[in-house]
Amino acid sequence: MAVPTVASLCSELGHHLVPVAGVEVSRTEVTAVHISELLEPEAYLTGGELLLTTGLALPAEPAEVMAYVSRVREARASALVLGLGPIHATPPEPLVDACRQVGVPLLVVPAATPFLTVSRAYWTARTRSAEEKLNDIVAAHRTLVEAAVAPDPAAAVLKKLARWLDGWAVLLDATGSVDLVHPLALGEELGVLEAEVARLDVAGVHSSASFPVGNHVAAVFPLAAGDRVVGYLAAGSRRQLDAAQRRVVLTAAALLSLDAVRRQQVESARGATRRCVAILVDLGLVDAARRLAAESDCPVPTREVAVLVGRARDSEVLVEAAEQWCPAALGVAVDRTTAWFLLPDHHGPLDDLRRRLDTVDPTAALMLSDLMAAASVGAARARLQREVVCLEQGRSAFPQQGIARFVARAVDEFLAAASPEHCAALVAYLRHRGQWEPASIALGLHRNTLRYRVARATELLRLDLDDPDLAAQTWLALRARGAAD
Repeated sequence: MAVPTVASLCSELGHHLVPVAGVEVSRTEVTAVHISELLEPEAYLTGGELLLTTGLALPAEPAEVMAYVSRVREARASALVLGLGPIHATPPEPLVDACRQVGVPLLVVPAATPFLTVSRAYWTARTRSAEEKLNDIVAAHRTLVEAAVAPDPAAAVLKKLARWLDGWAVLLDATGSVDLVHPLALGEELGVLEAEVARLDVAGVHSSASFPVGNHVAAVFPLAAGDRVVGYLAAGSRRQLDAAQRRVVLTAAALLSLDAVRRQQVESARGATRRCVAILVDLGLVDAARRLAAESDCPVPTREVAVLVGRARDSEVLVEAAEQWCPAALGVAVDRTTAWFLLPDHHGPLDDLRRRLDTVDPTAALMLSDLMAAASVGAARARLQREVVCLEQGRSAFPQQGIARFVARAVDEFLAAASPEHCAALVAYLRHRGQWEPASIALGLHRNTLRYRVARATELLRLDLDDPDLAAQTWLALRARGAAD
């Protein structure tokens, strides 16, 4: 039985509590049973009470009766109950008329029935309601725990929670984007939910938020892995969740957090294996890498591979974006900002990766090699890792652009910004293959002056001239532009 209402009490008590003729009993919840003979009882009412009176102080004047009933209405009593017998044998007409006009349900208790019968019936119903609600809550917790061990725990928990709330349940990722939803028919509410979560920016593992979504009230709880938010659970119900319902939703959130931690552990182990395979190839142990990949359900390196090196604000974000772009990519985070990847010979369009990165980190710089034998990865990776440091933020150097075009752009920018002295110093340094003595003699400069000018020129050029490939391409680009002969 639900919380007692005026209608349910009349039904349960039968002839002991009946409405006056013409009164339709409501399903308004009854919060308490209160007995009072006061003409101004509102100070002792909080709303929802069943107000019982014998009419001892009920005035005879209709206007005064109307004032009394109006006060009962303003106090939001669920109904006015008149006990017949001691004072009134039948309900007084002024009282019946006033209740009808004001909209207060008027009930009567026959003379042979004590008020205690009504009070006892109400509290018995409340106790029964509390017991059934407790059993319902316990059953809900048990159902959610059982769902958490299903083959797809997240989907099962959402389904059980939505059914129990007679509403919906949505799982969002750490960015606030919808991941799973039940029921699937939930439509434009999802867009509203994502927008509200983004606007509210729910933060911290102990925070929560509630807001209207369509004809439901949504409650959002973060999913925590330690002190880090890994996602959100949103539950929609027709009414604001009460304390017991919130505890059930919190149980679902805790179970989903455990599932998120488990999935993170699986992903972490899978990522570690992928890194090991890539590092084995980098070390030249290609056969060992292929055996490890085959035994661990990891992408097996193809006969020819490409190497991608990236520099970004967060290397983990770079790894995630690259592996979403090419699921067969084997990523290795070198440090907080740099990562490299072993790519198969059938990786997707590179422009797609650039666009994906531009949405998460537009400062990321990328360099990609041509296809090569897997045994040659180590040297190519080391070279690209040195070169990417010199690549401008947000730029990409792909095979179709080539190293020559990459250096040519750098030389053009250098010639536009450098002074004649710095340009001459760089040309002399490259012409004499990095030998300070003959270069300084050719320019008639002290070696320390030449060193300073070359250092300044290298800063403007933003290329690593200790790399012989870059140094050679720089010399050729300078000659092609008439800056060297």
